[in-house]
Amino acid sequence: MGGSAAKLCGNAKIRRNSLTDYKIQLPLPKRKLGRKESFDHLDVCFTRSNRGNNLLTINGKPFTLNRRIKDACYWECVKLRCKYIKCTARVVTKSNQISALRGQHNHP
Repeated sequence: MGGSAAKLCGNAKIRRNSLTDYKIQLPLPKRKLGRKESFDHLDVCFTRSNRGNNLLTINGKPFTLNRRIKDACYWECVKLRCKYIKCTARVVTKSNQISALRGQHNHP
């Protein structure tokens, strides 16, 4: 048979569905249970903007409230909508506690 053989790493398994169809099944990554990321070291402040909108400030970087679903609030960096910067940093809060930080600020 003239074909290249693929080398599999770790616990990967190959399943053959038909004569010519192969699927590679990779093991699922193991999650660390019971370990939540701590955000206690951050300087967090809830305020209002000059226009009366909610602002969340983390280490001097302001976030505006994007949407609220039940007790979860989704915040985005104020520089997201700037023409040239488009910062992708986001925060999720639940019951006024930070539950997730995503993205990096790409501005000073």
